[in-house]
Amino acid sequence: MRLGALLFESGDSAGAAAAYGEVTGTDADAADAAYNRALALAKSGRDAVAAWEGFAGRFPRHEKASGAWFSAARLREDRGDPAGAEKDYEKATGPAERTKALYALGRLREKMQQTAAAKAVYQKLVDAGPKNDPARLSGLLRLALLLELEDKPRAAAPLYGEIVRRAERGSAAFETARKRLEALTQDKSLLGR
Repeated sequence: MRLGALLFESGDSAGAAAAYGEVTGTDADAADAAYNRALALAKSGRDAVAAWEGFAGRFPRHEKASGAWFSAARLREDRGDPAGAEKDYEKATGPAERTKALYALGRLREKMQQTAAAKAVYQKLVDAGPKNDPARLSGLLRLALLLELEDKPRAAAPLYGEIVRRAERGSAAFETARKRLEALTQDKSLLGR
């Protein structure tokens, strides 16, 4: 563990990963070593998917397991493995990652042209917290836009209103939601549908 930490601090990420890989067992040190190994592999530019998944699979109750699933999902998505990314995003259930994972999963499903599945994921963000989380608000925006494309402006309008209330003024989500809400309320016939 000490050797891995020293190598990591000196900038030798590959050496640190190898040192952390020598730690065995199932105790807290082994969990920390497995996590640090994945971190070192990622920093060294090597494929860390197996290390992140290995850590999270071996130590599912570790406080960083959810973050490891999220990291693995991002790497899988970046390398063009949407099915693997989808599975890993679904396992990122910790409070720090869940909202970001839902948003990422919705975007992934949109890319895969699974609009109904994307909407179902974005719908989970309606009740998610924290309410002002940028990933939550971006997901609500995507949901509202998809609803408008389906000619359901009455369902989209409250989502735009939520974004305007919660988003940072001037942010892209705020401005888009404000403009769409303004357009919908100016054309009252749209809200009749």
